[in-house]
Amino acid sequence: MFDAMFYQAVLPDRVKAECENCPSEVPVVELHLGSGAVLDLCHILHASGEWMVCRFFRNPGHDDEMDVAFVPYGLVSLVTVSTHPPEKRRFGFQLESSVAPRPEDPPAPTEVR
Repeated sequence: MFDAMFYQAVLPDRVKAECENCPSEVPVVELHLGSGAVLDLCHILHASGEWMVCRFFRNPGHDDEMDVAFVPYGLVSLVTVSTHPPEKRRFGFQLESSVAPRPEDPPAPTEVR
């Protein structure tokens, strides 16, 4: 099962490696859930001991609108990392915007709008 340390260490390293291999392309990270849904991630807002909060593209490739999902790690069955030409994807996974604190860190405060 993927855990907070995966999202904190392994995933960022893999995304960096893909970006180095294809510097002119846009990185795309997708979470494949056991339900069959796929979340095309923009960035990870918070990672706790058993779940994470992530921002994902609502309609990837068509617009830049995003939603927020609270995802228990056990729901994630596969994580894919790929790159796409910028003419097909304007935005992808934002590694520099992702925050994945250690699992023992307290949850991030929520902002109410």
